[in-house]
Amino acid sequence: MDIVALGAALAVMGAVVFGLLGIYQATAHPRGNIERRLGAILGEGGSGGGQATAVDYEALRPTKVGRTPILASLLQGKAWTSKVADDLEKADLKLTVSEYLALRLMLALFGAMAPLFILGRGPIGMLAMAGVATAAFMAPSLYVSYAKGRRLKKLDYQLIEALSLISNSLKAGFGLIQSLELAARQMEHPIATEFRRTLHDINVGSSNEAALSALAKRSGSKDFDIVITAMLIQQSTGGNLAEILDNVSHTMRERIRIRGEIATLTAQQMLTGFIIGGLPFVMALGFSVLSPDYMTPLFNTIEGNIMLVGAGCLELTGVVIIRKILQIEV
Repeated sequence: MDIVALGAALAVMGAVVFGLLGIYQATAHPRGNIERRLGAILGEGGSGGGQATAVDYEALRPTKVGRTPILASLLQGKAWTSKVADDLEKADLKLTVSEYLALRLMLALFGAMAPLFILGRGPIGMLAMAGVATAAFMAPSLYVSYAKGRRLKKLDYQLIEALSLISNSLKAGFGLIQSLELAARQMEHPIATEFRRTLHDINVGSSNEAALSALAKRSGSKDFDIVITAMLIQQSTGGNLAEILDNVSHTMRERIRIRGEIATLTAQQMLTGFIIGGLPFVMALGFSVLSPDYMTPLFNTIEGNIMLVGAGCLELTGVVIIRKILQIEV
């Protein structure tokens, strides 16, 4: 059987299956899902006395696994599923775990078929197929990591302004909950959304300590963790919370200033690393244009392929080392 034809058939079948699953999920009536979750709370699956608790209200939130029956049943209850759901939430992506997994599999499938059509079924084509499929499968994960970092950076910058707003509200006579409500109204996403979720948790029966701890866990920010820890200590031991938040805000401003100075001092070294890392590719492209016969043995011989793989590994090792050197923790 022709492997190219088989691969094309599998790609078409995968596209049709994922397309049908997407249509089903898009057209599924949301009211039925809400009624089922309400039934779990108020019916036999609820908390004994007929009154819903704060834990039961978690069932009203959209499921992180997804509504796709097949994938949802396979992913339900897995530790990996919970981790991926948290990563998607921290990346601020409106995807369920099943949608995210389906996207990765579809990209890998189409990525694997492209080199076979272009390069054929030779050793180079099979090697390229494996490489492109792996890269396509990992691309969404890399984007999620990038989105997490971008959102985390924005949260850290917004936190300083939020602390000043909460501190001034406390000095004006507001309580902590009222100050959080004011910050949620005045600030923008994502920190306003996190504050609103915390207030919602408190309104449905969660304690202040549990809601604030959940906020620190959801954010994934070390600065948030410091602030929440300070709030929890103040609530248990007493003290001037407004003064504590002012001191924490000052410390965070100094950390951001130091990070900016480090970025300025290491900018030249980072640019040098980019130039050195890109120089082999530029030289290979130049030699391929000026003297194609000079580069041919690298691609047509086993020794040349081994040299290319070794050069790629050394290039990757150098990039990782340079990044580790330039990552200075503040």
